[in-house]
Amino acid sequence: MKIKQIILLFLLFIVANTINYFVTKTNEQQRIDIVLEDNLKRLQTHYEILLHSQMVTAKTIYMSTLQLNGFVEIIKAANSADAQQKKLLRKQLYKLLQEKYEIIKLKDVLQYQFVLPNNESFLRMHKPSKFGDDLTDIRADFKYVNQFKKPVRGFVQGRVAHGFRNTFPIFDEKGNHIGAMEVSFSSDSFQKYLNDISHIHTHFLVNKNIFDAKTWARDDLVLKYFSSAEHDDYMVTLDTSKHTVDKCITENAKSIAAVKDEVVKGIENEKPFSTYLKYKDKINVLSFIPIQNLNNTTSAWLVSYERSEFIALTLETGLYIRIALFFVLILFVYLIYKEMNSKEIIKKEHNLLNEVLSTTEDIIFITNFKEIVFSNKKFKELLNIKHSNEYNKNILDMFIVSDGYLHRELLEDDESFIGLIQRTPENERIVSIMDKHFSTKVFKIDTVQIDYQHYDDYLVTLTDITILKEEYAKTEKKAYYDGLTSVYNRYKFDEIISVEIENAQRYHRYFSLAVLDIDKFKNFNDTYGHLVGDEVLIMLATHVQESIRQTDVFARWGGEEFIILFKETDVLQAKIVLEKIRESISELEHETAGKVTASFGVTEFKSDDTQDTMFKRCDDALYKAKEGGRNRVEVL
Repeated sequence: MKIKQIILLFLLFIVANTINYFVTKTNEQQRIDIVLEDNLKRLQTHYEILLHSQMVTAKTIYMSTLQLNGFVEIIKAANSADAQQKKLLRKQLYKLLQEKYEIIKLKDVLQYQFVLPNNESFLRMHKPSKFGDDLTDIRADFKYVNQFKKPVRGFVQGRVAHGFRNTFPIFDEKGNHIGAMEVSFSSDSFQKYLNDISHIHTHFLVNKNIFDAKTWARDDLVLKYFSSAEHDDYMVTLDTSKHTVDKCITENAKSIAAVKDEVVKGIENEKPFSTYLKYKDKINVLSFIPIQNLNNTTSAWLVSYERSEFIALTLETGLYIRIALFFVLILFVYLIYKEMNSKEIIKKEHNLLNEVLSTTEDIIFITNFKEIVFSNKKFKELLNIKHSNEYNKNILDMFIVSDGYLHRELLEDDESFIGLIQRTPENERIVSIMDKHFSTKVFKIDTVQIDYQHYDDYLVTLTDITILKEEYAKTEKKAYYDGLTSVYNRYKFDEIISVEIENAQRYHRYFSLAVLDIDKFKNFNDTYGHLVGDEVLIMLATHVQESIRQTDVFARWGGEEFIILFKETDVLQAKIVLEKIRESISELEHETAGKVTASFGVTEFKSDDTQDTMFKRCDDALYKAKEGGRNRVEVL
């Protein structure tokens, strides 16, 4: 064999191994990126669920506190009292709230505080001996609420504590502003919830700059902090046996050393991110979510550590494939060297390439998107064929027409499928295929143009992500559906109505909103127990869901209260529909609880409406229906 041919064979070997390395590493990274994104979304979902739960808890505490007999009178009197009078009023308020405070502490409430309009602390239930200090320059939330007389919530630092504050204005019976109330939760509760309930090992990092250097050393800090392993400018609180100095600082500092620069850079960018690390033959995924304060600056991070056997297996499999392909390519080049000018070499080359590509779990084939000219073993197994030419349809017929996936009906005039792929964001390049068992599989599609038989041939790689898609769908269902009635929950409804209001204002559309409350529902629970009460809720929710259009949105708002959004429907039409629903509900009968009735409050969208103003009118209309004897529909 000539030197030139030997050199060409050597170059072929180098190029083939380079492609081998590039393809397998790219495949590894794609799989790893899917896992990293999924872990980050899962952490974000659980974080948002907990935030929403705390918001509902705080608002409930606020509303119930206002209803306490004598509360408003004490706060109002304190506005004009002297020091001695304030002392007596403070004792009265502490006695009034003491039992309630012991109960809400079980909900992980960190601070339950009351402040006068001049930002003077009147009573800290967690530390009643500390009062009278001016919080104007300490607590931005109190300053905002007392200035604008509007509630505010967010991550706020105080003098010796930080937390997720829910701060509300207090008004007397005439609507005069008389102070502010705080219901806050510590960052420690996030670690506890995510570790104990969601089983996600989590740290809550706090920027050192939220307190001055002397404050960190004070003995009266609500939580105790240590320098974190993740970033030198952040502190972490260690609260349980699952969060110790050895495990969460000393050991973590060693484990993240290899990715420390990446972590530091990610934190400095102040955007959510995730990465993975290998330590002691184990793979952990680190996910970071920034926590912003009222000034929209990042002052804390939520960090999770999760073991990933999938990434470990991906890395191990990729290494084995590269090693196997290396030796296969040596054999491949050797065969070419032995039979360079033989016709048989073409057949052997083709067979060997097929064996090489069949070692991967991915489906690989070469096509011009009209016919298949080559495919690996996985492709043939998917469609239950023995040879590529047995698939005699247009390649685009293989892809199922379905929302969220690429298919022929998305093609624009004279556009090729490659054009569709190229204009689609990389993370949305997904197709759906029915396999030989008539099961729908989901794949990520990647293409590389090659000169195989024609200049417009493409090497197509399909990576199976069916399981990841199913797991994501399960996580989304838990986040957006009510666990008892299986209708949308309040969190999902908030998203839908926000979009509906925006569209209505932008395109001058209209819709109606109705609140439904089961009449005397407390009697069902008190008389027959909560199980029967739950059955009544399920019965009513199922009935209403079946009574409205598919375009309408029905959700559980909380307790025995539900909400309905009627799209493209004015209030008169909505009232007619609600009257029919009300009448049909009154005909329902639970086998134990008996007859069930419901009251409705309905309103129509106005051009200057917000979500809060619409809910306020619905609540007022519902109150009117209750006052009018229940089992009624009232319009405002």
